Amino acid sequence: MGLNDSVRSCRLIPHTSSHRLRIYEREDYRGQMVELTEDCSSLRDRFHFSEIHSLHVLEGWWVLYEMPNYRGRQYLLRPGDYRHYHDWGALDARVGSLRRAVDFY
Repeated sequence: MGLNDSVRSCRLIPHTSSHRLRIYEREDYRGQMVELTEDCSSLRDRFHFSEIHSLHVLEGWWVLYEMPNYRGRQYLLRPGDYRHYHDWGALDARVGSLRRAVDFY
């Protein structure tokens, strides 16, 4: 569940100067689409989305969080196609927030 004090793995993320992501309300890139270039602390408040069923990372790396305000399970997404939430390793389509993977120091 990610609720402990140990690190089990890590990954080097290449530096990118731009970030762009398209999220879809249905699988296979169907339904309403929103394109993001900045962090979003609450998808529900900003776009009225509580679930993302597919997405396309166009530029940069992104971190999806299960709950708003960057809490809960995290999913690291590299550039590519994610036709279904299983493609990024999630058990369901619930996404509360997301942010660009950049230097956090």
